Amino acid sequence: MPLSFMKDSVTRYRAPVTKYNGQDKYDWANAVAKTIPNVQVVEQSTARVFEDRTLNISERYTLRAKYDADIEAGDRIVWNGNTYEIEGKVFHTKSPTGRVSSTRCTLVRWVG
Repeated sequence: MPLSFMKDSVTRYRAPVTKYNGQDKYDWANAVAKTIPNVQVVEQSTARVFEDRTLNISERYTLRAKYDADIEAGDRIVWNGNTYEIEGKVFHTKSPTGRVSSTRCTLVRWVG
């Protein structure tokens, strides 16, 4: 059962991965979409950086979902009309009581 504050939904995109010159290459043109219901997305931080006279802004959010949510590092998340990348690892945390087990990750988007 989702917690009362987890009332939003996001769309998760997962791209097939192939190796190219020893590096992972994501084929976003063939990504598979899946709606993940019962999530909460909250603001985490924002940063402003000037590079070569260009203003770059990053936005970071924390996404919380049910423990068994199908979200992995490397996925892209669409929420509120914006596309975010998952920054770092996705944490699947089990609660000792089972009541608040959750999946948590950081979403990031760059503008500029």
